[in-house]
Amino acid sequence: MSNFWFPTVTKSPQNFSSILITAIFLVGFIPGRNNRVVAQTVLSCNLVNYGQEINNTAIADYEQPDDSDNKRTIITDPLTVNLFYSRQIIQVTNQGVEDEAGNLVSVLGTIASSLVDLFEQQGLNNEEADAASITAISQWAALSADSTSAEVVVAIKQALIAQLGQERTEIVEELSDSELLTTLAGLQQSSLKSLGLSEAEAIAASQIEIIPQAERTAIEQIQSATQAAANSVVRPEAQAKIIAAQERVETELENIRQGAQTTIAAGTQLRFKFRLDNQSSQEVGIELPNIQTIVENGLTGAGQITEVTYRLTEEPEASQTITSEAAEITIGGNQSLELEILVEVGTVADDSISTIEVDLQSDCGDRQEFQALSILPPITNDDSELIDPRGQISGCAGELLTDYLGFSVGLYDLNPNDPTQSEIGQLTPLTTTELPNDPDNQIPAGIEPNIQNSNPFFLTNSDEGKYSFLFDEETDQLDKGRNFILLVDPGEDSVYDERRVKITIGDRLDRVVEYTATSLDGRPISAQSGDTTVTGEIVLVEDAERVGLNLAVLDLSTNICDAQEITISKTGDRAAAEPGDIVLYRLAIRNLASTPLTNFQITDTLPVGFHLESDSVRGEANAELVTIETTQSDRLVNFTTNLSLAQGEVLNIVYGAQVTPNALRGSGENSAIVNAQRTDNSFTVKDGPAIHDLRLEPGIIQDSGILLGRVFVDKNFDGEQQPGEPGIPNAVIYLEDGNRVITDADGMFSVTNVLPGHHTGVLDLTSIPEYRLAPNLRFSEKNSKSRLVNLAPGGMVRMNFGVTPTAGEGDSPRQTSSKGKSKASDSN
Repeated sequence: MSNFWFPTVTKSPQNFSSILITAIFLVGFIPGRNNRVVAQTVLSCNLVNYGQEINNTAIADYEQPDDSDNKRTIITDPLTVNLFYSRQIIQVTNQGVEDEAGNLVSVLGTIASSLVDLFEQQGLNNEEADAASITAISQWAALSADSTSAEVVVAIKQALIAQLGQERTEIVEELSDSELLTTLAGLQQSSLKSLGLSEAEAIAASQIEIIPQAERTAIEQIQSATQAAANSVVRPEAQAKIIAAQERVETELENIRQGAQTTIAAGTQLRFKFRLDNQSSQEVGIELPNIQTIVENGLTGAGQITEVTYRLTEEPEASQTITSEAAEITIGGNQSLELEILVEVGTVADDSISTIEVDLQSDCGDRQEFQALSILPPITNDDSELIDPRGQISGCAGELLTDYLGFSVGLYDLNPNDPTQSEIGQLTPLTTTELPNDPDNQIPAGIEPNIQNSNPFFLTNSDEGKYSFLFDEETDQLDKGRNFILLVDPGEDSVYDERRVKITIGDRLDRVVEYTATSLDGRPISAQSGDTTVTGEIVLVEDAERVGLNLAVLDLSTNICDAQEITISKTGDRAAAEPGDIVLYRLAIRNLASTPLTNFQITDTLPVGFHLESDSVRGEANAELVTIETTQSDRLVNFTTNLSLAQGEVLNIVYGAQVTPNALRGSGENSAIVNAQRTDNSFTVKDGPAIHDLRLEPGIIQDSGILLGRVFVDKNFDGEQQPGEPGIPNAVIYLEDGNRVITDADGMFSVTNVLPGHHTGVLDLTSIPEYRLAPNLRFSEKNSKSRLVNLAPGGMVRMNFGVTPTAGEGDSPRQTSSKGKSKASDSN
């Protein structure tokens, strides 16, 4: 409440009149319902030879909440108001609020503000009306664009009853359907004035009334009413703004349906546009304050004025920005000045309506002209499938199918013998309904499209995949804990896969029953949310013709996808291989989905003993090379690519793997799986494993064996190595096939994959010049530097060589015997 009185009257020292500019940002505030406490910035206008001006000192009383005890206190501040005795000179009109691209912003927010007014008139308090307006907009956006106006009104009222509770049901039911629909169309006076219409234009355009119809869509009726409202005003600019606002409403609703951000966020730059018309034939000088003055004195709340620009209509190209210095402008007789105030939005409420308001107050004429922008909190359509009064079956990305013939939707009880509670039992018996309803036959009224409440219900193309089921409270179908399975059957020979969704009845509040829907096939229930479990509400619809009968509408929508959206196949260039071979494998990934696929991840498990030739990996699609990223961890090989593969196209990946002797231990089985992502709804698709079996043959190592042995110092000349007889490293042995073998640090050597049969090895004494062959006292055959062995198939044989130092280790027995004989010969 504001009271002004004027204790003194003095003559102004200068010939100035005042324009007051007020900018206010309020969170959760709807204009026109509470007293405003605002900061004010004075703009002076110099009346050239026009009127007699009088200065007055005013006292303003206003209420302000006291945070300490929630009481309201009265604050009195002196305000300076400059008045003059003359007829109206300056008329201030708003021109709407635009974004930086010049588009109208938050038209739905303006409609929400008008809804708050409407709900308060019905008896809701401000907080309830604020929440109810958000619910109404959210429900409207949740419905499909082709919903009839009658369906829109019914759905919104049901949502309001569910939100407000049974005690507010009467208020909602008394709400005029026509007034509700007209408000949604933005044809209330407050909504029209926010577009920049004059008082007279807003009154004329608001005379249009929309009566809900069951045969026409809400959008069609709103478009017709909007055109009629535009035709009721003369000014072309006003007509264009009415039409543009209606088109903006459709855009904002569709943005919500598509999951796009619908709110104005912190940091958004908005232009509040005003026009100052000099209605006299005299010039009027206006002194516009600098931007700092407006920032300090003209804004209340979480936001700031960042720029003020102006231009005279007779000089539209000469747009000026007010910065550090005040601007003194002269408006010619019967000319105008356009003023734009750029406001950067501050904090926006997450769950209530936020309002930015800019007021222009002038004692050069109009006492006040304000422009309010109502900003809705973020509204998403994640649970839209739980709001539409009819369930709907759509494609995998939420699109309508081209043909619904053969599709059916059934509601089943659980199989009592299934411990997992995931298998269907018998069809759930549903109460028969009719439409139109005959009040004399005791059959309750049904709803479209399943007017008889048939189970199963067969879909039609005319209904665009919509279905409906009505639960009967009398048959305990709404008892908490009751379970059903919703089965979507695409019919025989369909390319689509069936859907199974488990529905569990939850808590009940008044006429609203909660349920939980859980996907039994692992796919998301809807393309919009991507969740496999969602919660929703079943609203009871009381049948007045049959006392005690309460039917409840199941409104769950779901998506049905192709039975197989991707395939992977694996082939090899041969049926059999042996150690040493290079096997070429080919992976073929085909897109069977109705949309392109991307983000491919192929995991290939190599057989035991196979070695990936990493340089051999190649990718191809549509006769063009595709870059494939390859990583390996043991036998797992991962191929990835971000290729976008269109419907029906094939991605081919080829790579080589070498067969090692160790492969004979394995089975030769190779498997691969693929994961990819749909581009329309980001769902993951997968297939596999694709398996290729390769027959492994031993080849040259079929009956091979192992030849091993050692070269050692044979100290006791028995041909066998005992403790204390060290091995000789780096000794060379030649095999009969020319292979050269060198002993290790312990004098040992081995040769694998040796064919069976006789083999000869010769010790190369030149490789160990400090040693000579050790004589063997037991086997004369071992006195040779060559060894002959017989290797059995798959066996192992030894080939040992004993040596002795050429000096420093004493004479060998053979040398001693020779010396003895020599002595004997000498004695003879």
